[in-house]
Amino acid sequence: MGSTTRKEAVRLMWDERAIRQLLSAVEHGTCSADDALTQLRGLPIEDLGFARLDHHRSLRQGFTEVVYCAGKTPAQSAQIIERLAGQHPRVLGTRGC
Repeated sequence: MGSTTRKEAVRLMWDERAIRQLLSAVEHGTCSADDALTQLRGLPIEDLGFARLDHHRSLRQGFTEVVYCAGKTPAQSAQIIERLAGQHPRVLGTRGC
Protein backbone atom coordinates (compact mmCIF):
# COMPACT_ATOMS: atom_id res chain seq x y z
CA MET A 1 0.00 0.00 0.00
CA GLY A 2 2.92 2.32 0.58
CA SER A 3 2.95 5.62 2.35
CA THR A 4 -0.19 7.77 2.14
CA THR A 5 -1.31 11.00 3.70
CA ARG A 6 -4.02 10.87 6.35
CA LYS A 7 -6.50 12.50 3.94
CA GLU A 8 -5.81 9.80 1.33
CA ALA A 9 -6.08 7.09 3.96
CA VAL A 10 -9.51 8.34 5.09
CA ARG A 11 -10.76 7.69 1.54
CA LEU A 12 -9.78 4.03 1.67
CA MET A 13 -12.49 1.46 2.30
CA TRP A 14 -11.60 -0.06 5.66
CA ASP A 15 -13.25 -3.41 5.60
CA GLU A 16 -11.75 -6.70 6.75
CA ARG A 17 -10.30 -7.36 3.29
CA ALA A 18 -8.47 -4.01 3.20
CA ILE A 19 -7.07 -4.50 6.70
CA ARG A 20 -5.84 -7.99 5.79
CA GLN A 21 -4.14 -6.55 2.69
CA LEU A 22 -2.44 -3.90 4.81
CA LEU A 23 -1.25 -6.52 7.31
CA SER A 24 0.02 -8.67 4.46
CA ALA A 25 1.94 -5.69 3.03
CA VAL A 26 3.60 -5.20 6.42
CA GLU A 27 4.38 -8.91 6.66
CA HIS A 28 5.97 -8.91 3.19
CA GLY A 29 7.90 -5.71 3.77
CA THR A 30 6.13 -3.60 1.14
CA CYS A 31 4.70 -1.32 3.84
CA SER A 32 6.46 -0.35 7.05
CA ALA A 33 4.76 -0.82 10.41
CA ASP A 34 4.94 2.96 10.91
CA ASP A 35 3.18 3.61 7.59
CA ALA A 36 0.51 1.05 8.49
CA LEU A 37 -0.05 2.71 11.88
CA THR A 38 -0.36 6.09 10.17
CA GLN A 39 -3.02 4.67 7.87
CA LEU A 40 -4.96 3.05 10.71
CA ARG A 41 -4.66 5.77 13.36
CA GLY A 42 -7.90 7.71 13.72
CA LEU A 43 -9.47 6.22 10.61
CA PRO A 44 -12.65 4.93 12.17
CA ILE A 45 -14.03 8.45 12.65
CA GLU A 46 -14.31 11.19 10.02
CA ASP A 47 -15.33 14.57 11.45
CA LEU A 48 -17.36 16.72 9.05
CA GLY A 49 -17.86 19.46 11.62
CA PHE A 50 -21.63 18.87 11.85
CA ALA A 51 -21.42 15.07 12.00
CA ARG A 52 -18.90 12.39 12.92
CA LEU A 53 -18.95 9.36 10.64
CA ASP A 54 -18.05 5.94 12.02
CA HIS A 55 -16.35 4.14 9.13
CA HIS A 56 -15.50 1.06 11.21
CA ARG A 57 -19.08 0.35 12.29
CA SER A 58 -19.44 -2.22 9.52
CA LEU A 59 -16.48 -4.13 10.96
CA ARG A 60 -18.09 -4.21 14.41
CA GLN A 61 -21.79 -4.51 13.51
CA GLY A 62 -21.93 -5.92 9.97
CA PHE A 63 -23.57 -2.85 8.40
CA THR A 64 -22.48 0.71 7.70
CA GLU A 65 -23.61 3.51 9.99
CA VAL A 66 -27.25 4.50 9.31
CA VAL A 67 -27.78 8.19 8.58
CA TYR A 68 -30.55 9.75 10.70
CA CYS A 69 -31.48 12.68 8.45
CA ALA A 70 -34.04 14.40 10.70
CA GLY A 71 -32.58 17.63 12.03
CA LYS A 72 -30.03 17.90 9.23
CA THR A 73 -30.28 20.07 6.15
CA PRO A 74 -30.65 18.27 2.82
CA ALA A 75 -27.10 19.38 1.96
CA GLN A 76 -25.74 17.94 5.22
CA SER A 77 -27.59 14.65 4.68
CA ALA A 78 -26.28 14.48 1.11
CA GLN A 79 -22.70 15.14 2.22
CA ILE A 80 -22.86 12.45 4.90
CA ILE A 81 -24.34 9.91 2.50
CA GLU A 82 -21.79 10.83 -0.18
CA ARG A 83 -18.87 10.37 2.25
CA LEU A 84 -20.18 7.02 3.49
CA ALA A 85 -20.94 5.81 -0.05
CA GLY A 86 -17.37 6.64 -1.03
CA GLN A 87 -16.11 3.95 1.36
CA HIS A 88 -18.99 1.50 1.79
CA PRO A 89 -21.09 -0.39 -0.77
CA ARG A 90 -24.36 0.05 1.18
CA VAL A 91 -25.70 3.21 2.85
CA LEU A 92 -29.07 3.72 4.54
CA GLY A 93 -30.68 7.05 5.40
CA THR A 94 -33.84 7.49 7.46
CA ARG A 95 -36.43 10.22 8.06
CA GLY A 96 -36.44 12.76 5.30
CA CYS A 97 -33.41 11.99 3.15
